Order: sequence, then structure tokens, then C-alpha cells
Amino acid sequence: MDDLTGRLLRFIRGRVASREDAEDVIQDAYVRLLRYSADHEVEDPERLLFSAARNLAIDTRRRQKARERTVAYCAVLALCTENWPAADEVVEARQRLKRVADAIERLSPRCREVFLMHRIDGLSYSQIARYFGISTSAVEKHIARACLFIDTQLSSEQDRE
Repeated sequence: MDDLTGRLLRFIRGRVASREDAEDVIQDAYVRLLRYSADHEVEDPERLLFSAARNLAIDTRRRQKARERTVAYCAVLALCTENWPAADEVVEARQRLKRVADAIERLSPRCREVFLMHRIDGLSYSQIARYFGISTSAVEKHIARACLFIDTQLSSEQDRE
């Protein structure tokens, strides 16, 4: 890895969820630079490369957050539509869904991502461990922490009602 790519990787790594995402962003930034420089004169290619990478990282993070919200909502909605409930059950389910989504949103970013990858995307603990470069035991702890936190949040809100 050359010095520029290494600096770019360090610059982008904190802005996206994983090293793989950072590498994808960098590759896309290089492609954009090459395409743009084919038709335009570029005075400072490094500056343009960093700018393109920063913008791509922002877009990647936005898409990821939207995906997380959409996947969580769709999964709960799919469960709710199996047997059409009564109107009061619909209201209660929506309130519970909101509480679950709020609890998931309050998880740490890594814990939330691991939880969603397992529960929504259906990935195994070992697949998630390989993706993040962590142990299977660490994945288990993230899942357990997420489940306990969500359950605690739902229980404490139920107690208040």
C-alpha cells in the first residue's frame, strides 16, 4: 500500500463502519478521480481524491443508517402482518416497535451493527466475527448485550405504564 493510500485509509476509516467499507470508498474515489481527470485538468489530484473520498464516506454512512432503520422496521412489520391483529393490538404493536427501534438506536454503533447483522440480515456469529475481525465470543457478547439492553428498556417502559 503506497503512502497516499495509507493516509487516505486512515482518513476514511473513522467515517465508515468497517475497513472493507473504507477500502470500497477509496476505490470509488480513485475511479472518480480518474474519470474526472480524463476530461478536466486537475491542479491538485490528492486534494480532489480526499474530497471525493470524504463525500463518498458520508454517502456510505447515510445509506447504512437508512438501511438499518428500514430493515428493523420491515422485519417487525412483517411479523405483525402474519395474523392481522385488532385495532388496539395494532396501536400497541406500533408503540412497542417504536420502543424497540429507540432501544436499538441507543445501542453503541458496533453493538447495533452486530445485532442487526445477526437478527435482520441472518448472518451467523462466525460470519459477523470474520466481517469485523473479532472473535466469535465478542460477537456473542455484543448480541447478549443488545438483547439485554433492549429487554431492559422495554421492561422499564412497561413498568412506567
